Amino acid sequence: MIHIYRKKMLNKKSIQNQSDDIGTIHKLPLRSRIAVLLINFGGPHSLGTVKPFLFNLFNDPTVLNFPLSFLYRKPLAWLISNMRDMTSREMYKKIGSISPLIPITYLQSEKLQELFNKNNLPLDVFIGFRYCKPFIEDALSEISNKNYDKLIVLPLYPQYSYTTIGSAQVAVNSWFKKHVARRNKVTTKQSRSNSPKADRDCGACPEQSEGSPRNDMELHFIKEWYTDDDYIQSYVSLIQDCLKNLDLRSTEIIFSAHSIPVFNIENGDPYKEHIIKSANLIIQKLKWKKKWHLGYQSKLGPVKWLEPSTDKVIEEIALRNKNTNILVVPISFVCEHVETIYEIGMLYKDIANKHGIKKFTRVPALNTNKYLIQALYNQVMICLEKSQIDIKELLTVI
Repeated sequence: MIHIYRKKMLNKKSIQNQSDDIGTIHKLPLRSRIAVLLINFGGPHSLGTVKPFLFNLFNDPTVLNFPLSFLYRKPLAWLISNMRDMTSREMYKKIGSISPLIPITYLQSEKLQELFNKNNLPLDVFIGFRYCKPFIEDALSEISNKNYDKLIVLPLYPQYSYTTIGSAQVAVNSWFKKHVARRNKVTTKQSRSNSPKADRDCGACPEQSEGSPRNDMELHFIKEWYTDDDYIQSYVSLIQDCLKNLDLRSTEIIFSAHSIPVFNIENGDPYKEHIIKSANLIIQKLKWKKKWHLGYQSKLGPVKWLEPSTDKVIEEIALRNKNTNILVVPISFVCEHVETIYEIGMLYKDIANKHGIKKFTRVPALNTNKYLIQALYNQVMICLEKSQIDIKELLTVI
């Protein structure tokens, strides 16, 4: 049997006009019973959608989270999005007036679907964004309407943080609870393992793991994959390509991760620990014996964020030895976005040049690197195995 699927055109017009099959990249025959939902941050589809994107971001309880924040979150989100609208528009103008994360996520989904098809696995790939169309809720509605009986949610954030994967879980759980009540058609399912490791890696979302009412679609949520061998190799391959053009004797590596508020870490968020572990694994596999650093970027607001900031790390290197090559690795970003192209590639490069750094190089985001796509495939296969789904029974005959 030949699988026939429909590709969505990966241009700005098609991205902005998705009226049906929201979030779907490929459509396999309806006999496929498992959907895979890739979740990412999202971004503006155009300069005109910068403000609503910012509002959605700051209206998220996991982003603006402080005592009694539920009373002030919406007006604060409105205020911040209006104040930052023009500044953010100028940044997006410099990178093409659209977030590259959106078309790149579509490409990643296409590559993953091709890998499933190549291995004769009847899994259908969907995408959902947290803060822009197609929203996570839109993708879940489409998946539910197509009567899949199993759903694997794979956030495109390798390292767990309550502000990213936790936020995605909130969205998924909220949708399930809402539609369970609406349908009055529920089943219960105990988590297959009570161990924290199993729950974090792949299993029902926390609110559903104790046998609470749920949709008749079986849910599995992959919550972290920061040590996946192919994920680590994806960075190693890109770093090695960049190092070919640098004098290794005078090169220092900076891993730049998106910062989060310190109070999240103090409340048990493992994000910093995961970032450090990923960086160490990359350094080990790269067999890098020289200096390397970890910095954090993109902080916002008056609260204390993870430090040191990447720009300060660059300045400190320059003060110690201007005759240095700096190679910046965007470790927590699987897609190009304003943080990688503008913040690292433009702002930090300017800082390095002003401080007399010999050469500044930005490693590209992972995008459609073959090792990244393999890592995503690995995680779905691991999830199927842990969920006691017989992969052999899924194989189709071409």
